[in-house]
Amino acid sequence: MTSHEYNLWVRRSGKLTIGIALIIVIIKLFAAIDTNAASILASLMDATMDVAVSLLNFVALRYALKPADDDHRFGHGKAEAVMALFQAAFLAGAAFVLLYQGVNRIYLPAPIGAINNGIWAMLLCSALTLTLVLLQRWIIKKTGSLAVAADQAHYRSDLLMNAAVLLALYLVQNSLLWADAAIAILIALYLLFNAAQLLRESMVHLLDEELPEAERQQILQHLLQMPGVLGVEQLRTRRAGPRIFIQLRLLLPQDWSLQKAHQVTDLAEQQIAAFYRDAEVIIHPDPLPHAATKD
Repeated sequence: MTSHEYNLWVRRSGKLTIGIALIIVIIKLFAAIDTNAASILASLMDATMDVAVSLLNFVALRYALKPADDDHRFGHGKAEAVMALFQAAFLAGAAFVLLYQGVNRIYLPAPIGAINNGIWAMLLCSALTLTLVLLQRWIIKKTGSLAVAADQAHYRSDLLMNAAVLLALYLVQNSLLWADAAIAILIALYLLFNAAQLLRESMVHLLDEELPEAERQQILQHLLQMPGVLGVEQLRTRRAGPRIFIQLRLLLPQDWSLQKAHQVTDLAEQQIAAFYRDAEVIIHPDPLPHAATKD
């Protein structure tokens, strides 16, 4: 996928996500007011956070997709990881608020009404969320975008939350009033779990963690099979948003001419770039003393 196609699909995902998320927030707002259920309120808070984060994501993606400039020679891809870090903080904050609300409702129960209206509202929100998750999954397969994946993590959890809220409303309808507060607490704990996962993923990018070992070995094996290549040293890899950065030293026979070494180095860069279409590859050729040419 070209950079232009990546930009196009990621921006489409951002607009689609914001539009559907706003509709879900409006539906849950009216349901929370109508029922006074803590579980629906918890789901509303999460949906509101999703809209805020999606809006910030949309802005961050526009920045992350900007080409490299004089002040950012490696591009702006890490903006996606920074936004994922903010998302983790938002989720954690919402989770602690919901924990307080849920515990408070256990000790000070509040009346819940219009349960049927709440059930229909949550069913509609579930259908909208499932549609969004399926569309985002398709876009992630095409682009591999971290920001879209972070967004999808929210909405996958929303599907479980909606199911949990529906269960809570059903149990309350059958006189189990504690279920509403209990589900609110469970939703809060699940938000904390998602926040921890997003934190881990964002730090992988921000701290320049290496690519998975299997991918590194694939790069090495591919280079070592090239005619004339005697070894590979100092392989360094990292990811910044959609871009992959790869640096290494290519050991070549000492008796090769500079032109021949340059040709093999260019070929090696092209073949690695074929693995990672949006990669920046830097290879430094080094002569290996007393080595025989490998045909």
